Amino acid sequence: MISRTFVSIATACFGGVVILSGFYRYFVEANGGENGLWFGLVMGGIALIAAMLQRTRSFLAGDCLAVVTSLLVGGWFCYENFAKGKHELRMYLMILAAIAELATLPAYYASKWKERNSKDLDTESSGSSHDQD
Repeated sequence: MISRTFVSIATACFGGVVILSGFYRYFVEANGGENGLWFGLVMGGIALIAAMLQRTRSFLAGDCLAVVTSLLVGGWFCYENFAKGKHELRMYLMILAAIAELATLPAYYASKWKERNSKDLDTESSGSSHDQD
């Protein structure tokens, strides 16, 4: 089962990866590095805020912010990579990180739904055995 702690840690790791990608763009690649640094700092910072909200029990706000950030980052890198034809390993890794981040929330809610349904089935089966007595 996936826990809320795992979701918030995954979001924080995603934010860290986005920030590191911005630093890499700024320090390693000379062309357009300043824009990449600011994109990484802003988007990574928003993802870290989402992780903090997820940890402080503001689940809906944190989850929505994490999804929006992941879609923006993943969409931007897909656009840069596939539409503009800039094929860099860093871009592929950021697309994978965004997909992994987006996969944690449905996995969490699916495991929670499965747990809730199994508890309901256990309650129904134990209730039906008492009816037979």
